[in-house]
Amino acid sequence: MDNPVDTRLEYVGKYVTKSLRLKPDKWGRLLAVDEQRDQVLDFLNRPDLTVMLVLQNTAATLAIVTGFPASIKSKAVYFIKKSAQAVTKDNMEELLIPGDIAPKAIEHLACLVEEVFVPILSNPDNHTTWPAAVAQDIHMHVHGLKSTVYQVKGQVTGQTVLAMPVGVERVDQAERDLIRSKGEIVDLYLKSAIEGVIIKWATQINDVITEDSAQAFANGNNPVPYEEVAFWDARLRNLRYIYQQLRDERVRKMAVILEKTDSAYFPCFKTLFRNIVAALAEAQDISLYLKPLLRHFKVVEETDFSELSPHLMPLVHVVCLVWSNSRYYCTSSKIIILLRQICNLLIQQAKKYLDPSSIFQSDVMEAKERIKDVVTTLTMFRKVFDNRREKIATYFEDREPVLWNFHPNMVFERFNAFLARLATIETFFDTVTEFMKLEKVEVGGLQGRALSAQIGGVFADFSELLLRFAAKAGDALAPEDGAFARDYAAFQRRVEHLDRRLAALFCLAFDDCSNLESVFKLIEIVGTVLDRPLIEREFTAKYAQVLDRLDQDVAVSEELYEEQMREYARSGSMPVDLHMPPVAGAMRWARMLARRDAFSVQRFRELNHP
Repeated sequence: MDNPVDTRLEYVGKYVTKSLRLKPDKWGRLLAVDEQRDQVLDFLNRPDLTVMLVLQNTAATLAIVTGFPASIKSKAVYFIKKSAQAVTKDNMEELLIPGDIAPKAIEHLACLVEEVFVPILSNPDNHTTWPAAVAQDIHMHVHGLKSTVYQVKGQVTGQTVLAMPVGVERVDQAERDLIRSKGEIVDLYLKSAIEGVIIKWATQINDVITEDSAQAFANGNNPVPYEEVAFWDARLRNLRYIYQQLRDERVRKMAVILEKTDSAYFPCFKTLFRNIVAALAEAQDISLYLKPLLRHFKVVEETDFSELSPHLMPLVHVVCLVWSNSRYYCTSSKIIILLRQICNLLIQQAKKYLDPSSIFQSDVMEAKERIKDVVTTLTMFRKVFDNRREKIATYFEDREPVLWNFHPNMVFERFNAFLARLATIETFFDTVTEFMKLEKVEVGGLQGRALSAQIGGVFADFSELLLRFAAKAGDALAPEDGAFARDYAAFQRRVEHLDRRLAALFCLAFDDCSNLESVFKLIEIVGTVLDRPLIEREFTAKYAQVLDRLDQDVAVSEELYEEQMREYARSGSMPVDLHMPPVAGAMRWARMLARRDAFSVQRFRELNHP
């Protein structure tokens, strides 16, 4: 037997689908989920649940919430009980209050004030039993509430709403009476309200005019140039909206009332109007000339960073054209902001190319190559900037050139810090590369096994240190991140300790070498690790011993030669091997003597040391 239809669910579902403009099957799919159906039935059956919201989630499906959430992302439907009791099919229409709620609370509040509070509290029929002073005060406060709500709503949408004075509906009649009576009939209450609102307008307009795109850098933010373009576009829209409000017929009549009554606030009104016109002209000019840059910003974002260099000159060229053609953007304070943001865009793209989250986990040589690409591109940008700065006068044809007299550090402070951070990371990778060579170092000699084991211990300690550093490095490519600098300084202190251990071990290995050949083999095996400053400082003294040993070997060779020459002078022939012909034997002996020191001399010449 089929279950009877619950008319309460039909009533709620009909309102939801109609209000949210949904197909009926969506409500059916919601009820098909037991958990959500139970939530609806709990609200209907339990007296303690007095609020229920039906809203759409990100998957475009319906969800049930018992209560008002702090924020919602789309329009929702609410049901409120007039009293705490269960909903039945007989009382549901009387007990439930359905309604819609906008995703933005300010819009809902504005609608509530406009359609509920203002009509009720401003209706003269509701004031019949009130004293005149109370009715007037209530009317003033209601008007103030309405103006405040709309001002806040305007701020949320990026628009400045100018509040109208109390009694603005009488401005037409007041102006006619004033002109007809030649200034004798004046609505003093309306005039006072107009003067009060002029002060508010002056404050609002001053806040708009004094806004600066440099505020985007506040709180340590690093904006990209899109924000500069967006700022001037938003400023232009807002100023146009204010200008349209000031051109309203009611505002014109308010100005006439102030002028005809010689109000002290009329000059203030003229000043704020002139300021708006001037600011509007500035925003129109700047917004127009910044638009061509958007295409170049997009190229920077979409081009692989290693291939970006050819696109930097066109970008800076257009910046120079903006500087030379815009009447209002040709000031150092504005161009510095734009150039700083362009630097931030390049840093942002460089970070994406390098991927700070995995830069210490990737292959060292590949990471070094990527850093090299980034440094090359950023260095090219600086060269392009310096080149265009020297030639900025050539962009002015019809007027006196305005040069870039600001100090480059005002533009490149973060840019230079980023390059310095890349140099630090590159030094870090060099250290890693050199210490990784220790993994395969095997030292010969009597103490070779013990020394090799100790060098392996240094390598193991470095590997552990490297893992710990990579784990807590954070965003190593953020130049303003002081944590990385502190971690790297601690890492360097530990590396210096390891360098001292290596210097001591290499010196012991040197002392254990029995001849020059083993010395040069040791130097070759260790390689560039010996060039590390601390190790080089300790090991340099050993090169004097190499020179001494080489001198001794050459002296021995010289003695052998002199002895052979003395024997030749005494007997008239050189002593050679028993079975060798005299000439061939002499040549073989000379070749062996030359080879005796040739290896050592050649390797000594190849040493990269003063």
